[in-house]
Amino acid sequence: MFDWHTYNESLVRRGEVILDFDVIDNWYNELDNMNNGKEGASYRYPDSFVQLLGYMRVYFHLPYTDKLKRCSQSSF
Repeated sequence: MFDWHTYNESLVRRGEVILDFDVIDNWYNELDNMNNGKEGASYRYPDSFVQLLGYMRVYFHLPYTDKLKRCSQSSF
């Protein structure tokens, strides 16, 4: 006998994406630390955000250029 309840729950969980809101909460603190003592143009995106984009690319099987294009068009 097949366990349909467990199967249905697995399908629901497959569509979930768990985001770590520390990326958003620590956005400015991380940028301040990255730009401290830096010469030249300052960083606009923290390393943790770039890493999150990489995870999303792998998870959703998206090409890298889509992320780059969306980031450059955003108003962060």
